[in-house]
Amino acid sequence: MTHHATLSDDPRTFANELAELLGEEAEKPRAQILQITQLAGVDFVRQLYQETLETEAQGGLMLPDSSRRRTVGGVFFYLARHRVSDEHHALIFPNYKRRKPGEEARPLPTPLPAFIWEERAALIHPLLQEPGEITAVKVSLMGRPGKIEERKDLVIVAMSHAIKSPTLPKGVPTPPADPTIYTIYVASKQWKRVEEAITDPEDALIVEGTAAFDPEINGIAVFAMNVTTKLLEGKRRQQQKEAATQTTETVAPRPPVQSKPVKSRIAEVPIAHPAQPVVHNDHSGMPLKVAQKLNELYASASVYRQKIANLESKPANQQFGMDMTRKLLKNVEEEINSLEKKYAAK
Repeated sequence: MTHHATLSDDPRTFANELAELLGEEAEKPRAQILQITQLAGVDFVRQLYQETLETEAQGGLMLPDSSRRRTVGGVFFYLARHRVSDEHHALIFPNYKRRKPGEEARPLPTPLPAFIWEERAALIHPLLQEPGEITAVKVSLMGRPGKIEERKDLVIVAMSHAIKSPTLPKGVPTPPADPTIYTIYVASKQWKRVEEAITDPEDALIVEGTAAFDPEINGIAVFAMNVTTKLLEGKRRQQQKEAATQTTETVAPRPPVQSKPVKSRIAEVPIAHPAQPVVHNDHSGMPLKVAQKLNELYASASVYRQKIANLESKPANQQFGMDMTRKLLKNVEEEINSLEKKYAAK
């Protein structure tokens, strides 16, 4: 397919017309096209454009990282960098490294073939000869259960899923429309937590766990690690938000320095309810900065206790950060104890 017969013989007009055909609108590539034309000649660039069209007809060229195909203009400039003389290359493409004299030009990259879903087996079977290894699998399902089957310590639910109009990254094939069957195995203790809530037709079951293919049912078996519902999860998050707000609002202001001697020790400070900050009631006789520091430490201790209480209310596998929070609380308590001992003796 040839289009160069319509191009002008005048170098400047020719370069402008070619830039339009290549879809180059920016000033820099248009200037480079003119520069190639003026230095190498109109006939040279005509041949370069013809080679560009032929390359595109054969599938085009990929970028070095194979992320996508080059544009038509990108193919043209790729060919130009490998066809112009060394002298012209230095003038037109100063930022591109020129191959050494005598070194063969790099072969054009072979365009990658398109992926066809129906032909996937031929691609995948060789991969199965040298598969990688997955160290962990975690799936998350949400939907309405149908009939359930109960056994000792176990509840079994079957659900199906057909993907409809998925939004996927470019290049990822569209999943098949046929529904996939999932069988979900839930501990009876966890099911009891959601059994009443899921009777609400507006609610939905949320299951997190690991999965494996089950050839017996030609579907996926999901082994639940955590089970809740959409509405229960919404309530839990709201309670956490309210608890965090309450903790912030109940942090008491620093009490004024009093004249009574300090007698307390950290061991004598009662463990308050986690939502209430522990505030020392007598910092008299201490320097003002020390008294202020103690009040800040008591407030921090209260926040850590609240966080620990919140974590303890969750299942053991969701108590993320528990050890670190306890360690921080211990450090704060030790610092309080140290300051009180130091200034109580004075």
